[in-house]
Amino acid sequence: MVDWVGIYSVVLLVGSILMTAMVLVYTRMRACRTRVKQSLERCYLSILNRHLLEGGDLSSGFPLIDRRYSRLILATIVARLGAVTYGYDRSVLAAVVRRYALDRLLMQQASFSFGMRRVQWLHTFAMIDSAEGVYRRTLRRFGRSRNRYMALCMTLAALNHNPERSIAILAERRMPLSTFDLSEVLMMLKRGLIPVAYQPLLRSEYKNVRMLGLCIVRYFGVTEAEDDIVATISSSDSEVASSALFTLCALRLRLDRNEVRHASQRMNEDERRAWYRHLAAEGYSSRAIAKVLPANEQPQLREYVEQTVASYKRCLTN
Repeated sequence: MVDWVGIYSVVLLVGSILMTAMVLVYTRMRACRTRVKQSLERCYLSILNRHLLEGGDLSSGFPLIDRRYSRLILATIVARLGAVTYGYDRSVLAAVVRRYALDRLLMQQASFSFGMRRVQWLHTFAMIDSAEGVYRRTLRRFGRSRNRYMALCMTLAALNHNPERSIAILAERRMPLSTFDLSEVLMMLKRGLIPVAYQPLLRSEYKNVRMLGLCIVRYFGVTEAEDDIVATISSSDSEVASSALFTLCALRLRLDRNEVRHASQRMNEDERRAWYRHLAAEGYSSRAIAKVLPANEQPQLREYVEQTVASYKRCLTN
């Protein structure tokens, strides 16, 4: 009689041994691949830094650059350096992109990828100086995507490729810029690709441009823009008005204004409480916050405001 229990046990034992061996092989291969990637990243970064600092020719090239995997690593390094370089350095990195056709490679890699991997490659593409033809093909391929992450990557690519049209690009963008999107666009400003002049931005008729202007004012602490911020609080667009209100608070400017009171009255109770918590975190005193409390809610909210302010150990203003 066949011992099926014994056979089944042997099969399970062999299967477990094979599975363990496969896991060990995969782990060793992945560790080896990681070490190779890290070594190439250090090598390529060292070569680029030396060239940026000392100049000279890149005729010696990069080791193992004939491999597609290596060129993708180089493209990633160039994109990282491109996020923190200015002037002559940008032209040096652009020469590396042209020599090894990194822009075309990234476009192909994005076409072959899916999901967030595609977004990752498109974001890398947005950080390098691509050729006109490659940029146009990428724009035709991904420019109409309704995915907000891909749309942001193509906006960044457009800003990087045509910085002189930065305001028009933001004005033509159909999707509104979220807080995350604005932080990414602000990185372009740090690279000198977007004008810092805030007044034309705050007074623009386009929502995305005004949101960027408010973001710039908050980031640089431009208290001279107080009049424009107060005027923006009265905007018919609730999101722009709310951003202007929080910008006024972030700069710790005076709250005792009719525009601020009207904006507070437009909020529901939950929004108003969240705003009071933000005021307390920014260092406003309970006396300053009480000046913008709606008259019909002062008895209920005064105690809440005082407790909220007392919970933050900060130097109070106003």
